[in-house]
Amino acid sequence: PSIRDRTREFLLTVQSAKTHGITSVKPAKKTSMDAYARRKRFSSKAADIGKDIHKTADKLAKLTKLAKSKSLFDDPAAEISELSYVITQDIQRLNEDLDELSRIHELENPSNGQSNDHASAVKKCLQSNLKTTAESFRSVLQIRSENLQLQQSRRSEYSSSSTFAQRAPPPSFMRGRGGGGGGDEGGGEVVIEVGGAQMMQ
Repeated sequence: PSIRDRTREFLLTVQSAKTHGITSVKPAKKTSMDAYARRKRFSSKAADIGKDIHKTADKLAKLTKLAKSKSLFDDPAAEISELSYVITQDIQRLNEDLDELSRIHELENPSNGQSNDHASAVKKCLQSNLKTTAESFRSVLQIRSENLQLQQSRRSEYSSSSTFAQRAPPPSFMRGRGGGGGGDEGGGEVVIEVGGAQMMQ
């Protein structure tokens, strides 16, 4: 029997195997890169949220100091109002950022359970920190409200006292009556009012 040269077929088979091998690896490699990108995105977003919560807490500490002011004539009302508005906006934005972080975490859904547990712990920690900041903010606003009521009460008392002092007549238990001319010390009369009766001296 004649011998058939199958070298070409062998080379084609090897080439086909190489091609299929590379094709089968590519999706797995791409999937791995996508998962890494999502984890990196999650970590970066979580770090940014943590920094922003810390900045908001610093603003809140300043607001707390201002809100405890009880001065009647030097109340930092404008600064308190501005800071309160900024912190309100910060907390609203941070809540939105945490929602986005949760979506990233759900999309990631890694096969590595340890990595997933770590991401969940990070998310819960950030949520807890933001909740604490928001509750502290509400407490500061309550303190401010109570101090404003106290200041209003003190202003009313001060205003009433000032009005009474302005309207009260000056004491007039002694009034002098001029006695004409001359340098005689006894040349005038002094009238002392006692119980409605007049006594002259």
